[in-house]
Amino acid sequence: MVRSRVVAAMLLVGFCLSTALWAQSPKELRKLTDEEIAKITAAMPTKAVAQPAQPRKMLIFWKCETFFHTVIPVANEALKIMGEKTGAFQVTAVTDDYSVFNAETLKQFDVICLNNTTSLKFDPKTTPERCQALMDFVKSGKGIVGIHAAADNFYQWPEAQEMMGNKFTGHPWGAGSTVAIKIDEPDHPLTAPFHGRGFKVKDEIYRTAPPVYSRAKQLVLMSLDMSDPATNSVKGLQESDKDTGITWVKDVGKGRLFYCSLGHNNEIFMNTPILEHYLRGIQFAAGDFPVPTKPKGQASVKGSGMEQQLAKIKTYDFGDSRVALTEFSDEIRKAYGKPEELKKYEAALDDVLKSDAKYAGKQYACRELSIIGTDQSVPVLAGMLTNQEYSDMARYALERIPGEAANKALCAALPQAEGKAKIGIINSLGERGCVAATGEIAKYTEGSDKALCGAAISALGKIGSADAVKALDKTLESAPDNQKTLVYDALLKAAEKMMSKGDRPGALRIYRNLNKEGVPQLVRTAALKGMVNAAGRGATK
Repeated sequence: MVRSRVVAAMLLVGFCLSTALWAQSPKELRKLTDEEIAKITAAMPTKAVAQPAQPRKMLIFWKCETFFHTVIPVANEALKIMGEKTGAFQVTAVTDDYSVFNAETLKQFDVICLNNTTSLKFDPKTTPERCQALMDFVKSGKGIVGIHAAADNFYQWPEAQEMMGNKFTGHPWGAGSTVAIKIDEPDHPLTAPFHGRGFKVKDEIYRTAPPVYSRAKQLVLMSLDMSDPATNSVKGLQESDKDTGITWVKDVGKGRLFYCSLGHNNEIFMNTPILEHYLRGIQFAAGDFPVPTKPKGQASVKGSGMEQQLAKIKTYDFGDSRVALTEFSDEIRKAYGKPEELKKYEAALDDVLKSDAKYAGKQYACRELSIIGTDQSVPVLAGMLTNQEYSDMARYALERIPGEAANKALCAALPQAEGKAKIGIINSLGERGCVAATGEIAKYTEGSDKALCGAAISALGKIGSADAVKALDKTLESAPDNQKTLVYDALLKAAEKMMSKGDRPGALRIYRNLNKEGVPQLVRTAALKGMVNAAGRGATK
């Protein structure tokens, strides 16, 4: 009994100490390494998306009253580099001092960025001037940008929480989670860096729960793709998590807000599309890049209403109102977790593809099928693969539909396809890691069509099977010098694939073959690192 009490006391002391440390921000932020700065700089966009109407100045505020995010200095540096490299703005102040929030000081800035701030002390009762200065700044026509934990603030000031568009209520998806992101507004200027395609990313994701978070209050540009098994299988999910917003924009008086949940892990600020997304959001907030902000809210599609929506989708063309598409997508989202109901929506989308719908309507159907599609949709998508006009959209859906049916459809279409369609199918088979396609893809690693050869070589590297490696080795023997680099890169990728599957001996063989005289030094260096990594994990010859 005495021992248990001692243990309990020790645990309590440990908890208190850890809580105290958890709540403290450092007096000075760490300096980034040269390697970190190089990675950020290499990933950074090179120019502004819009010419600033005047020199734009940004204030970065990073105060943390509770949890301190170690990514803060990384994000600060990334924003400085972004401003310098693109000319879109200049970071002229980086601080955690509340005294900056007064009307006179804020006059010099165009944008305030809340970089992973937590539990900021803004209280209309105890700090009215501070609150007034911030709200007047935004509403007068200036901008506010929120990164990740910027949604974990203003607990004594509901008006500011409403401005931010979310209130922190947890993060079921921790920093080690790899989640799927869905592009809700693929035609929106701020999502252009993603080319209409969802993606996966490793980051901590905040829950977005009503009533503060609402699609009726802000235009949500990206959200979690809850059809992804890894994303929807985390513990502790709630009903509201079916709609977890990632990025949104809104008007605040005459001013503008841009918020993005991505920004807990350092690597977020070394990711080119995400940095481009942030750049566009910042330029929007600064007032130099006007974009749609009108919220679309939630709408219902039931019974005969669904038929009406489908009729509008079939006649939809680029530039038309997207209301029907948004409403249909919202209903699909509500059906997540209900397989039988989703089948109905999937069948409806298949009918759109079978009809004489316009190109834009069919593209929308393929985007949705990339999220909810099953073997049910494979035949209709397979019929589009050799069509130069529709091949890309069909592949986009098939690439993400799990199961062998999609693999077989792509393999069957490959010999019949021509031009860009053939190259695209090879790319898709590579992305899916389709081992069965190895032999057919290997046929295209040589020839006069450099684009086709390059696609085949890259795909074999992504497949990463023993047969794929054999094909790459054979290609390397006869490849011209200007093509060997592609083969080396593919072999390194194949080794990484083998490592991920636990085939360390196979990976070691590749690395050893690449760490020889006559191989470019950069490749040899990468191979040596691979050998050390593989051997360090207990690999054997």
